[in-house]
Amino acid sequence: QQQQQQQLQQPLTPPNSAALAAANKRKKFTVSEVFNNDEDEDNANKKRKLVPFEDELTAAAAASVGGAAAKANIEERKKNIKQLIDRIPTQKDDLFVYTVDWSMVDDALMDKRIRPWINKKIYEYIGEEEATLVDFICSKIRAHSSANTILDDVSMVLDDEAEVFVVKMWRLLIYETEAKRGGLVK
Repeated sequence: QQQQQQQLQQPLTPPNSAALAAANKRKKFTVSEVFNNDEDEDNANKKRKLVPFEDELTAAAAASVGGAAAKANIEERKKNIKQLIDRIPTQKDDLFVYTVDWSMVDDALMDKRIRPWINKKIYEYIGEEEATLVDFICSKIRAHSSANTILDDVSMVLDDEAEVFVVKMWRLLIYETEAKRGGLVK
């Protein structure tokens, strides 16, 4: 016990002087050496230029089919789609009286275009997936319900967003049916 007390009372000895000398001889790095900017510049030069996806499709189709004819076809299709979108009313009253071609609304259209869009929008509005509400809205569309009827039913759940939701959904429905009738979509 006395030995332990004596050891505690003795002053601490400095570390080995050889270890101190080795630590001082270590190479000191500057910030630029540690965070080598040359690597970043090399990576920046290696990055590929971003090309819009649509342009890649246009270029690929033009190269595979025969150049100008394919590009003209794609441009014509884009122009027709834009004209169709411009023809669809944007005002609620005009939109809700627009006659939907219900013969074009089939299971494939509902499953591939309408249902995923409704699901995404409901998730955005509510914050979670609500399969029952999505099924309900899809069943209303399949039953050829009017936009006003759907708006009345959905307004209980979506409150203020109900009108915006139904207007957008009705525009999508009109677009999809008209595009299908016009052969603009597969």
